[in-house]
Amino acid sequence: MDDDTLKMERLLSILKEKHKQVDGLMTLTKDMENVIERNDMESLGAVLSMRQESMDRIDKLIGDTKESLVGMEPEIREKAIKLLTPSDEPLALYEPLETNIFETNRMTLALLKKIIDLDESINKKVQRSAAPSE
Repeated sequence: MDDDTLKMERLLSILKEKHKQVDGLMTLTKDMENVIERNDMESLGAVLSMRQESMDRIDKLIGDTKESLVGMEPEIREKAIKLLTPSDEPLALYEPLETNIFETNRMTLALLKKIIDLDESINKKVQRSAAPSE
């Protein structure tokens, strides 16, 4: 196995761990919504703390992803960047490793969008409940 393949496999490994962490973040976000609806401020503090820890791990994995691109042959690095960059243009995927990287990243980005949407929904609920009654 050549060095570039090992680096691409390392990239996939990082992306899989990132997806796992983002999935956990989604669970914590749903938990946060539940404790807010129950007005359980004690549990909310714990969930927010766990959520921050999860976001910190995701940030580290994002850094690891960028670091994994360093030292790749320019052609391979360019391909990896294309696999990681959302685009409306079709991307030709010839190797299973490339497909796995692309799909893992795509699923993670879709899950992140769902988390952002849920966060916005929770924010609106909190703002409505905090608004003075007329």
